[in-house]
Amino acid sequence: MGVCIVVSGPPCAGKSTLARAVAAASGWPLLAKDEYKERIFDALGTGERDWSRRVSGLAWELLIAEAGRLRGAGASCIVEGNLREPQRAALRALAHAAPFVEVRVRATPEVLLARYRERAAAGVRHPGHVDLAALPEIEAELAARCPPPSPFGGPVLDWDTTERVDGAALIDALGAVLAPFSAPGSGTPG
Repeated sequence: MGVCIVVSGPPCAGKSTLARAVAAASGWPLLAKDEYKERIFDALGTGERDWSRRVSGLAWELLIAEAGRLRGAGASCIVEGNLREPQRAALRALAHAAPFVEVRVRATPEVLLARYRERAAAGVRHPGHVDLAALPEIEAELAARCPPPSPFGGPVLDWDTTERVDGAALIDALGAVLAPFSAPGSGTPG
């Protein structure tokens, strides 16, 4: 039976960096929402903020379908993205197939906004993300300081990246959390 590690959190918390580190250590497939989204942009083109939102929804549908396929086959995987409740609900529906471990990545709102503004100004991401157009929404979301999302029913690691994004430390922490689910030769991180 496989395990699904869900790496969630707000923009610029370090989700992608951490998820890539866990994927490299485990050899498990990484299903990253932004990678799906960028493939769609490359195939269908970019647009305004509303188009980016619609592409994001399609990217999540494709990613969750692939996660379901992997889970149904008993394979482990890593899912990464800034999940909203509809995506969380769709992933929770897959929880019956195998255990979920969630890594909730966070940093202070001030650090997140500074990282976001720096990333948007640098233009390092695919232009389809329209980061500058999304900035007011991101600022409002971070200012709201929403309550923690509902869990998937498995272990949750609360991972603070305010000071630094440390993949090696996360891999060590996941090793202990995943030990009860591990079988020899499973490729479990840690």
